[in-house]
Amino acid sequence: MADCEDILYDCLKTVAEEQNYGNYTITTKAVSSGGGNYTSALYLATIQAPGKDDLKLFAKVAGVGEKMRAIEPHKIYQTESLFYNYILKKYKELEERNNVPAEYRFVTPKYYGGSDEYLKETFIFDDLTAKGFMTYDRFKPIDWEYASKGLENLARFHALSIAFSVDEPEEFEGINIFKDHSDIEKVVHFLKNIIKNAVQVTREENRDRFANFLNAFVDNNDFNKFCPPFRRPVINHGDYRSSNLMHRTKDGVLELISVDYQKLQIGNPIVDILFFILNGSDKKFRDQYFKKAFDYYYDELCKALKRFGLDPEGLYSREEFDIEVQKVLPLGLVQATFCLLIVTVETDEAPQVSEDITIEDFVVNPNTLYAERLNDIVDDYIKMGII
Repeated sequence: MADCEDILYDCLKTVAEEQNYGNYTITTKAVSSGGGNYTSALYLATIQAPGKDDLKLFAKVAGVGEKMRAIEPHKIYQTESLFYNYILKKYKELEERNNVPAEYRFVTPKYYGGSDEYLKETFIFDDLTAKGFMTYDRFKPIDWEYASKGLENLARFHALSIAFSVDEPEEFEGINIFKDHSDIEKVVHFLKNIIKNAVQVTREENRDRFANFLNAFVDNNDFNKFCPPFRRPVINHGDYRSSNLMHRTKDGVLELISVDYQKLQIGNPIVDILFFILNGSDKKFRDQYFKKAFDYYYDELCKALKRFGLDPEGLYSREEFDIEVQKVLPLGLVQATFCLLIVTVETDEAPQVSEDITIEDFVVNPNTLYAERLNDIVDDYIKMGII
């Protein structure tokens, strides 16, 4: 990672100068996400200067090389740069113009800058861990306190994009992020290998119907059917799971901040909700809170829209929302089949960040936790009559 450190150091020097740190010293330390990140080399950094408070920073340097980029349609680094340099600024302007109270504003880590140079993309942020934030244990199922905060945060995020689309429709329509899901043909071989492994750990009585469902979904490229917006387009996070959320408890109150905006896409909000719930919960949670999660999200979305002076019923009625939930539910099972492999993978079995990483490196062997979580979700989907 020597090249990454050189790239990072140059960017940190720029940050030090922009923040008026004279006669500064810079220290960096490589850190691991423990299997939660596969696209970047991660670092903690400190900038020190006489008469100044230490500036504690977190940095990401692009770790994906040409092989992966050739089949990755999201343009992940360009997308994250677009979010922090353009979309987030629009969101802050909307909040300011509508006098949204501070406690209801969408919170992100402070962005200090970086580099957009191809193969050297770098992003430097405030170090949230220095303020007591941490990621949720990805092996542990979420509880309602955490889930409700996650849904509240997600609703505010989606409401901002709706407000943006109403306020500046042409600007919103022109946002250059992933909208077309037709590139799935490029990764069919990868998906088929995942399906093969998933079916092998599925309980025998469910195996055939599960295999038929997944294979038909991929063969028909049904991602195109479920991912695009039906009634109200939003900018989705695209990877909304515990590894991309930071939390802390302060004065007895749980606070949560989402990070990693590399996979933003225009779609329907149900995609993010399902991704969050199914990749973070167990059957005990879903039996009690699955329906409540959608109710809570929609209530929070309405509250957030009203802060912008918007009419939720006219823009995105509860009836329309419920119809979309039923339409998109099948996608949740597909998401879980593929993504739970990474959520549950042991750290020493996880793909390693490397410029030579390819999509086939993500065909990891299912473990016991994956089999348990997946089989429970399959049971849920059979019970709901979806497969």
